[in-house]
Amino acid sequence: MSNPPKQVVISKNPYSGSGLREPQLMRLTKRLSELGLEPCVFTDRDALKQELENETFRRETRCIVAAGGDGTVDDMINRYPGVPLAVLAMGTENLLAKHFGMPRNGGEVAEMIAAGNVEQMDVGVINGHRFAVMASCGFDAEVIYQAHLARSGRITKLHYVRPIWKTIRTFPGHRLTVSSPDLPEPVECDMVVVSNVSRYASNLPVNPGSRHDDGLLSVCILKAAKPLDLIGYSLRGFLMRSIQSTKISRFMTTALTVETAEPVRVQADGESIGHSPCEISILPASLSLIVPARWAEEAKKTRLSGIRAVRAQQLPPLPAGQPE
Repeated sequence: MSNPPKQVVISKNPYSGSGLREPQLMRLTKRLSELGLEPCVFTDRDALKQELENETFRRETRCIVAAGGDGTVDDMINRYPGVPLAVLAMGTENLLAKHFGMPRNGGEVAEMIAAGNVEQMDVGVINGHRFAVMASCGFDAEVIYQAHLARSGRITKLHYVRPIWKTIRTFPGHRLTVSSPDLPEPVECDMVVVSNVSRYASNLPVNPGSRHDDGLLSVCILKAAKPLDLIGYSLRGFLMRSIQSTKISRFMTTALTVETAEPVRVQADGESIGHSPCEISILPASLSLIVPARWAEEAKKTRLSGIRAVRAQQLPPLPAGQPE
C-alpha cells in the first residue's frame, strides 16, 4: 500500500484578524514537522493556485489549512472544492471553527490534522458561489460591503462600527421576494439569512436549528428589518438566547430564490459577492473537513437518523515509524 500524503498546504491570509494570533502559525508548522508531516506555507493565493494546478503537487497534498477567518475558508472551498480542509482560526469571527470546536492552539491543530478525523459536511451555493456557514441578502450584506470598502489592513470587530452606522443612515431597504418549493407562496421581506450551520455573527441565534449534515438549508425570513427592528432582534438574541417575532419566519429547504426590484447586496461567509437576484441551493456532503477527535466521536453518537447517515471518516494514518 502506498504511503499517504504528508504535505500540508497552509494558506495564510496576511490580513486576517488583528494579528495577535500570528504565533499560532509558527506553533502549527513546528508541531506538523515534529509529527512527520511537511508544512508548506503560502501567503500568495495565486501562487498556491498555480502549485495546486500541478497534478503531482496536488496528489502529494494531505489537506489545505485555511489560516485566517471565515473569508479564508470561503476562498479555499471555492478554489479547491475537492481537497480536505482544516482550519487555524485567525480571523474576526471564525464561525466555522467555533461550530466544530476547532482548537485555537496551532500545535493542537497540527495534532488534529495528524489524527485525520474527517466530517463530510454540506456546502451551500449562492449564484454559483459556495459557502460553508451562511449567506444573506439585505442590511447585513450591505454592512459587509461597506466594511470591505473601508478596509485597508487588519481589522477587529470595532472596524464594523462605522459601516453599520453608515448603513443605518443610507441603506434604502428594498423589499425582497423569497420563493421556494417548500413555501406555499412567495414571501416578501426586508432581509433573508440562509444558514448551513447554527452559528451567526456574535453568536446570535438566527437559525438555531441549522445542521451542517442534513442536506438542508435553514432560512430565516425577516419581514421587517429596519435598524430598530434589527436592534430589537439582537437584544433578544443576546439576553434571551432566542429570536422570536411575528415579523420573523423560518423554514428548511434544498433550494430558494430571492428577487428584488432593485439590486440588493449579497454576502456569503462574510464576503461581499455581488447582488440580487439570487439562486441558492445545497451540495450535500461535499466538503471533507478535518475535525477534532472529540467532535468525530460525538458525531457518531448523535448523527440524525432517517435524513442521512454519513459516518465520520478518517484520513490515512501516518506511515509506520512516524510519530503519532
